[in-house]
Amino acid sequence: MVVLLLVGIALAGGGYYMFYLKPEQDAAAKLAQQEVDKPEPVVKEETPKPVPIPVVEKTDYYVSPEKLGVREHPDKSAFIDSVLYRGDKVHVLEKRDGWGRISPYYVYQEGEPEVAEWVPMSALLEVPPTITQAERIKTISSYIEGSDDFKQHFDILIKTTDDLLKEGICLPPDFEELKGWVKSIKYSQDVYFVYCGGIKQANKIYLNVQTGKIFYK
Repeated sequence: MVVLLLVGIALAGGGYYMFYLKPEQDAAAKLAQQEVDKPEPVVKEETPKPVPIPVVEKTDYYVSPEKLGVREHPDKSAFIDSVLYRGDKVHVLEKRDGWGRISPYYVYQEGEPEVAEWVPMSALLEVPPTITQAERIKTISSYIEGSDDFKQHFDILIKTTDDLLKEGICLPPDFEELKGWVKSIKYSQDVYFVYCGGIKQANKIYLNVQTGKIFYK
């Protein structure tokens, strides 16, 4: 009986191992192996979002018409304080209702309203205007067409005026003040003069149209 009991216990233990414990061990081992063999998750790198390029507002412009009145207020009826010329470069500090402010605000007298220099944006270009030689001559002629003997000495008066403007020695208003070159009565030769930068003797420029030379006194 004892032997039979021991054999029964052994069989029962073997059955428990074969049908319950071993399958659980095999399943656990298989699961562990799957975890080992499981591929590493692929981490998808996010594409960085493009950084928007800041828009730089345009501030430098060039005058398009031959003459452009600079006004004290952004209004066509406002007083014209000065004049700009074709190709002049301006720096716009403020834009308002189709007008550009090209100077700081200032007050003529205490208690009076602020004023500034304004020009219409429609008269400005983003790039320097292309000026042909014919257009250049026409523009310069408009500055000095009141010169003494203008037609007689047209070429040398145009060239000298153009040179003085390009070198910055004179400005268009300097020639417009006297309507051009004035013939001097002090010299026996054909000598003409104009004032640039003031009306003192030091500002007086002479031109000998025979030699094409300018000189000062």
